[in-house]
Amino acid sequence: MTRGRILALLPFLLGAGTIAAHAMGGHDEGAAPSFLGFAWIFGVIATCAVAASHRADAVAERLGEPIGTVVLTLSVIVIEVAVVAAMMIADKGEPSVARDTMFATLMIILNGLVGVALLAGGMRRHEQTFNLQTSASYLSLLIPLAAITLVLPRMTITEPGGFMTRRMEVFVAFACVAVYGAFLWMQTSSHRGFFSHPGGQGDGAHGHGEHGHADHGHAQHGTGGHGHAVAAAPDRPMWVDILALVVLLGMVVLMAESLGSATVRILEVNGLPRALAGVLVASLILGPEGVAAIQAARSESMQRTMNILLGSALSTIGLTVPVVLALGLIRGQRVELGLEPPEITLLACTVLVSVVNFTHGRTNRMQGLVHLCLFVAYIALIFDVPSGSQG
Repeated sequence: MTRGRILALLPFLLGAGTIAAHAMGGHDEGAAPSFLGFAWIFGVIATCAVAASHRADAVAERLGEPIGTVVLTLSVIVIEVAVVAAMMIADKGEPSVARDTMFATLMIILNGLVGVALLAGGMRRHEQTFNLQTSASYLSLLIPLAAITLVLPRMTITEPGGFMTRRMEVFVAFACVAVYGAFLWMQTSSHRGFFSHPGGQGDGAHGHGEHGHADHGHAQHGTGGHGHAVAAAPDRPMWVDILALVVLLGMVVLMAESLGSATVRILEVNGLPRALAGVLVASLILGPEGVAAIQAARSESMQRTMNILLGSALSTIGLTVPVVLALGLIRGQRVELGLEPPEITLLACTVLVSVVNFTHGRTNRMQGLVHLCLFVAYIALIFDVPSGSQG
């Protein structure tokens, strides 16, 4: 067996072994949490998530658009929703878990990853260009959806805190699905040109946009952000990649419960802020996308970086919020989406800086430093817990 085959099988072996060990050994909810055990389950899930993203790329390469886009998007959202749901269940019904995860995702994408990508791209080339319609399209949807889901619930007086009424939850869930679905349809059909560099430049060695046609040898697929550059589909039946993708996602879902309970106990025992759980989940989910975005920036393909990062932020709200609200309705669990005032301030500042920086079609290192400064402020805010947010 070649080294390549062994590496391809490694995620399946690690995932199956971890699940089997957990099933045979059981788990004691009152047992002291092990940091090594937490690190192991986190690492295995990350390995399976990366492998699943690669398999999804291969499937999307065969299927083409727009089905390929749907496959890539759903594969990432399944991982995010599974881990968030596990955290909601493990954290004794803590209502702010989903909110903390989505806010962490937005801060990591719009400040952390954007900052690193712009800085890395600026090191190779002082300025890089991208299609101005790309950022305008994403931000014009991201801003109102973020305001409706993460800010408006804190401002209403019908329900105390950051909660919404059941009727409002149903409306918001349907609105997110409808808006994101319409965006995805236009992105992969009538408005494809909005998400590729004018003239086919600035997309690295491949010479075409994020939504290049599937008949190219090295097509790049958009997922509303969850895309990776993939080589031509390997010489193997497509059902092999589909089966592998389903198995890997299933493993992540099964291991999510262990990760959720271990994370909650680690934070409780060490007296760490609960919001750190959101950072851990977001980091786990965004690993493949972050690497792809930074590599694209270093390859002077800022167009691709914008598609990946802004699309990831949009799909987080457009698809995760409805599923989380539906889960809360099914389980009879309240979901608190409204951010605290300091977090709303940071979100507003992030959106404002993004609008200013991304409405010129050019990026540079100075912009990257500004976004990283906001990311550092977010990390500091986690440990300066707003009054009453810990419950």
